[in-house]
Amino acid sequence: MPFDFRRFDIYRKVPKDLTQPTYTGAIISICCCLFILFLFLSELTGFITTEVPTLSEESAWASWQRLTHCE
Repeated sequence: MPFDFRRFDIYRKVPKDLTQPTYTGAIISICCCLFILFLFLSELTGFITTEVPTLSEESAWASWQRLTHCE
C-alpha cells in the first residue's frame, strides 16, 4: 500500500457549491489588495528616487590626505 502524500496538502480544493462568498471576506480581500499595492508603490518610489552621492575631486583629495597624513 503506497503512502498517500496528498493528505499533507494544506490548500485542499473545495467544491464551489460548498463555498459561500461573504461581505466580510470581500472587505478583507480588498483591504489586503490595497495594502499590497501600497507596499509595492512605496518600495518602487523609494527605489526610483534613490540618489547616488557623487564624489568630487576635492573631497576625494581631502579624504586621501586625511588617510595618509596621520598625526
